[in-house]
Amino acid sequence: MIKDTIILILIFIYIISFTIWILFFYRLLKTKIETKKKIYFINISTFIVFTYLLSFLVLEVLN
Repeated sequence: MIKDTIILILIFIYIISFTIWILFFYRLLKTKIETKKKIYFINISTFIVFTYLLSFLVLEVLN
């Protein structure tokens, strides 16, 4: 029961953080046109690591 609640909270936090990340990513790309490749690399890498850690938590640790 408590595991299910934690999983739902983590998924909800992930969805909210993804939305915020998209907004910041879009604003950053609009303001800093000259360094797009670096911005892409940093943001996409961070997103992949965050997603991997959260999925590991949900699938391995909480199960």
